[in-house]
Amino acid sequence: MSNRQTNLYLLVLVSISGVILVGLGGGLFNQQSPWQIQWQHEAFSNLCHQNPARSFWINGQPMAVCSRCLGIYAGFGIGWLTLPLYAIANMAEKWNFKKVAMAIVLINIFDIVGNILGFWENTLVSRLALGCMMGMSAALIFSGDFFKTIIKSKGNHYGRVTATDR
Repeated sequence: MSNRQTNLYLLVLVSISGVILVGLGGGLFNQQSPWQIQWQHEAFSNLCHQNPARSFWINGQPMAVCSRCLGIYAGFGIGWLTLPLYAIANMAEKWNFKKVAMAIVLINIFDIVGNILGFWENTLVSRLALGCMMGMSAALIFSGDFFKTIIKSKGNHYGRVTATDR
């Protein structure tokens, strides 16, 4: 992996970590102001509906994002953190992560519509889990392209040159 790829990987990792921390809201930082006017809620006001009934609470305050959005950000962070492992295992050639991501988006839409129509009531944990799956699948889309230089082709097993490679 080139220095440029390493720097980009680390930049995205630090950025998503910051997004997750801010998404946890003012309760994490023990802010005393009403949650509606905290800077964390303002930062996510155009990205999330921020319904307190659909958010986890820390120190008596709702998080700055709903449980599904928190799952998306956390899942993307987990997926991004594990990208090198998927590249080493050569998973991008075995799985079509774009199709997996589309299937998970459809499952989330199905969950939302089923909840709206009253077929079931999703919970904070179910929203978090489905969001996490969506975020992780979004991050894994990058595994095939981002880490191409780790594993080049068949016969080149984890950096060792075999007789067929010569």
